Order: sequence, then structure tokens, then C-alpha cells
Amino acid sequence: MGSPVNVRRLREEILRWMTPPQGDLGGRVAGRQVRRLAGALDHPVGREDLFLSTVAEAVLARELLEGGCSIDIERPTAGGRHADFHVRREGAEFWVHVKRVGAPPAPTPALPLPEELHALGSLRRPVAVAVRWQPGLAPAALVELRGALEPFVLQASVGDEVVVRDETGHWLGSARIAAPTASGTVSVRTGADAGWESAIPRVQRLLRKAYSQFMPGAANVICVASDTAAACEAVETALLGSVIERWDRFPPRGHRVAHGRADDGFWSGGQCEMSSVVCWFPVDAGAPARVWQRSAPAAPDSRDAHAAQVLREVLRAADEP
Repeated sequence: MGSPVNVRRLREEILRWMTPPQGDLGGRVAGRQVRRLAGALDHPVGREDLFLSTVAEAVLARELLEGGCSIDIERPTAGGRHADFHVRREGAEFWVHVKRVGAPPAPTPALPLPEELHALGSLRRPVAVAVRWQPGLAPAALVELRGALEPFVLQASVGDEVVVRDETGHWLGSARIAAPTASGTVSVRTGADAGWESAIPRVQRLLRKAYSQFMPGAANVICVASDTAAACEAVETALLGSVIERWDRFPPRGHRVAHGRADDGFWSGGQCEMSSVVCWFPVDAGAPARVWQRSAPAAPDSRDAHAAQVLREVLRAADEP
């Protein structure tokens, strides 16, 4: 089964942390527990997505152990459910629920962006644009598509989409303004990168499933894993809500309009109030992890703050704006 990491090396790295006499790095996880996890890596059975979820759990276990944490694996919570890890480090104690989101199928084969469309990436506007085109288009048709997309990319609002057809009605391509970005020019997304938006409802289902496994009265963290870095924005949108334009605010420097979040996120409207910390990490370490800590109207629970800080350090997470 395909994996974004070297599974054999991963297995060896986590086994070194088991309790003596087998382990040699301090015994931060019970031998019987980590051997079960290593065995699942050794002898994958069943569906590939289940195996890749095990790989994601093992990657996080390695990071926690190497970051100075002691862990219990598959610890019971409430109602016959389990957390993937119970974590302890320097007075911090929290429960971790790991969910992996697989890449969405690309709507078209993974093809490089045609040369005729490269100019879209030089347009001066800080937005990400998901672009699709009819495979096998002649250069002249691609130039026609670019000519139709350029004014749309420069003027359309976040969430707007355009479909381009030739004068006979044949589909040439489409584009959607996906999100604002911090860069000064257009970021063009294609293939699976362009399709991650369709995975947002699936990410929200995973967040709700993890929430149902929380230990009441304790600090709980949801860790969403993906095989590559492309999922980060989908996780953020599922958590915080869709990006929308806000005409009641002043836009930041370099932007024509201000942006905010719609009330369709996992944390929107005060729902799922027991959840205060969510993180995302790419299994292939292709980008820095992210840790989101929920803003609270009252003083936040110090246990959640400690859990968030441990994860930022352990996963070497990017600083949040």
C-alpha cells in the first residue's frame, strides 16, 4: 500500500520509545501499546485508507514522543469510545483525536498548467484561483480561455465562478475565486489542489466524529492529518467557516475589500463548545503544521492553552497571524 512516508523507518523510530527493556530512549509509551501500532504498520490489512490513517497516527505518535511527551494509545473516554492518545508533558495533560482526510479525486488528470494560461499567475491580485480546462485544447482555444478568465480573475468576488465556452457552445474551461491570499499576485490551483474545496463537508464530518469521542471535563484536541500540504485551507475553512467579503470593514493593505467568515464552520455560532484546539499536519512534512485555538468571550481554560502550546512546539507549527 502506498504511503507518503517510509513506514519501516517510522516503525523503528516509535519502537525506540517503548518502556524498557526493549526501548532505549526513555520509555514514554507502554511496550504492549506501541507494538500493536507497529504491528499495524508491519501487516496492513483491509482498506488502504485505514492503513494510511494508521500511518498518520504513527507519525503524530513519533512527534509527540520526540517532543518530550508520554502517551497512552487508544485510551477509553466515555460511552465506550476511545481517544487515539492521552498525552502528558510538564504538567500539561490532554486527549488527542486523530482523523485523516484523504485527497479528493482530481476532476481531470493531473496535467501541468498549459503555457498559454501561465499569465494568469502574474496578474496583480492577492487571491487563489482554481482553474480547470478541457484537455487537448489547441493553443488558440487556450488563448481564448485566458482572455475570458483574466477580467474575471481581476474583478470577481471570493466564491464566484465562471464557465467559458466557445462560440459553438463547447466547454473550454472554468475558474473559481477560492480565497484571498497574502501574496501580491494570483495563485493558480489545478488538479487535486483545485479540488480540495469539495472536501470541506468531509472534513466537517471528521471533526464532528472526533468531537463525539471527547473526554468530558478534560482538554481535548482534534488533530486532522492529510498526506500532503494541499489540505490546509480546506481544514481551516471547515473549522472557521467559508471566506466571505465584508463591506462593513476596512480592507487590509493591498486588498480591495475586507474578508471575514460565514457562519458555516465547525466552531461557528458557539457550537461544539467543548472544542477549543484543533491542529492540522501533513504526514509528508511538506509544510508547517497549523494549530488553531478558539477565541473565548471569557478567560480561556488554561488546560487548552497548555495543550495548544505543546502541539505548537512538538509539531513546529507555523505562527498564526
